[in-house]
Parts: sequence; structure tokens; C-alpha cells
Amino acid sequence: MQKKNSLNKMIKEKCFHYVLVLFLITTALLAFTHYQVNKSRKLIDEIEFVDSLNHYNKIYYENSFKKLKKENEQLYDSLKVYKDKISYLIEFTHKKTYKVDTVFINKEYRDTIFTDKPLVSNTFEYKGEPNDTFQYKLLINSHTEPNWYSLETSVKNKFTIVNKEDGNGMNQITIGSGNGGDISDVTVFKKKRSNWNRISVGPAVTAGYDPLNNKFGVMVGVAASYNLLKN
Repeated sequence: MQKKNSLNKMIKEKCFHYVLVLFLITTALLAFTHYQVNKSRKLIDEIEFVDSLNHYNKIYYENSFKKLKKENEQLYDSLKVYKDKISYLIEFTHKKTYKVDTVFINKEYRDTIFTDKPLVSNTFEYKGEPNDTFQYKLLINSHTEPNWYSLETSVKNKFTIVNKEDGNGMNQITIGSGNGGDISDVTVFKKKRSNWNRISVGPAVTAGYDPLNNKFGVMVGVAASYNLLKN
């Protein structure tokens, strides 16, 4: 009888060791998978491209606000006092150049203005004051410098911004402009979710082998799990 009890004890200990080793192997595999996901993430981080519809696209990952400083320090400094309240932001530059065709005045009509001296044409160039919003360059070709000029312009545009996420921290933002143009200097930030969303707690029913009592059974209780694959 004593020999039988010793044998059962040894079997229980071995089963416990087997279960422990299996658990460690499973944890190691999950950790390795998580490492590979993060490694592949670095390879495709911050991909920019323009699609067939001339829409700007950027693939990016959720990050902490302090990472914004490395990408756009000026924007970071202007918003850092609100860092705990900001969950998403985007900044970009849009540039559209309009070029008007050259309009030539009828030569016969033009030459009747000057009769007592040879006609010498000059090109006069006028530029707007430098700024980061609107610039223009006006060229006038004439025999004499104009007394004045007037330029009136209006620009109307509409942007469509769509952000798609895969649920694992990777996002793709698409920016479309109503009048075309070039979109550049794009800074986009989305706050990284807390690691608490990897933890789940709830009722569980588990079927398996109980090495302590040396028998199969079903256990009912509360279980907590941590998702290693979720970013």
C-alpha cells in the first residue's frame, strides 16, 4: 500500500512538472511571437505613398505623446501642456499652384499708342509679401511700367481625412484634396492604448487533467488572461 502511494505521488509530481514545462513553452512561444510582431512593425513603420486617386496615404502606429517630439518638435512644444487630453491629431501642408496662360494684346492696337519713339518692351514682376499661407507672382510685359495693378484671387478647397485601424495599433490615414495639389510635411499622432486592455477577467469553464488529484475533471471559476499578441 505504501509502495502504491509512493508511486502515485511520483506520478503526480511528474505530471505537475510536465504541465509546468508545457506552460513555460507556451508562454515562451507567445513571447517570441510578440517579439516578431514588434520587429516587423519597425520594418513597416511610417510608410507614405500616393494612390491612384492622387490621395496621400500614410501607415503609422499608435505611440505615446513623447514620441511626437522626435517627429515634430515645434508641434510637440505647442501642445505638450494638453498631452493628457489629446488622443488624436494631424498636421499637414497643402500646396496647389495655379498658372494662368499668357495673354497677348493685339499688336496693331498696341502700336497705335506710341508713334514718336521706338517700342521697347520690358517685363515687370510683382510679388506678394512672403508668408506661409498665400503667395503670388504677377508678370506684366509693357513698354512702360504700369501706374498700378490689382490682383484678386480666391481659393476654396475641401479635404477628406479617413483613418483606418487594424485593432492592433497599426493605422492607415488617407487625405484627399478637392482641388488636387501636393500634401506634404504630414505629422499624425494617435495615442497608444493602455496595456490594461490586454487583460480580460471573466467566468471560465476548463476541462483538463488535475495532477494533484491524479484525475481528469472540469473546473468552473473566474479566470484572468493577458493577451501577448495585442499591441
